[in-house]
Amino acid sequence: MPFFNGTVPPHFTHTESEVIGVPTRPDTANAVIDNDLGKYNLFPFDVFKYAFKTTTVRNAALTAPYMHNGVYSDLEQVMDFYNRGGGAGIGIALDNQTLPPDPLNLSKEEQKAIIAFIHSLTDTTHTLYIGGKLNQQ
Repeated sequence: MPFFNGTVPPHFTHTESEVIGVPTRPDTANAVIDNDLGKYNLFPFDVFKYAFKTTTVRNAALTAPYMHNGVYSDLEQVMDFYNRGGGAGIGIALDNQTLPPDPLNLSKEEQKAIIAFIHSLTDTTHTLYIGGKLNQQ
């Protein structure tokens, strides 16, 4: 079954990193790339500038704020960012953006449907392991 976390098939042992152009602030009129260089800090190759691990969307409805710097407070803002084409779509010039820069042109209804899907990936069992025992809340 899909992991929804950016791991690469067929063995799902390698996690992708992506450059999507995350801004410093949610202001899309004057967008500026966040100054965190991401994976480049560990592997100083230009291709890794602003690259970050692709995380799971499981339980994403519970993990606000979003992006590596917490720039977006809700999933609607995240959808708007992706719908515009990531950083390139909000005016950030980034030669190594791995996200296609073209707008998705999703309708408000389509965006709501994707957000509903993300909500459907929420684990509501609240299963915890305490002292070696399985406790469900």
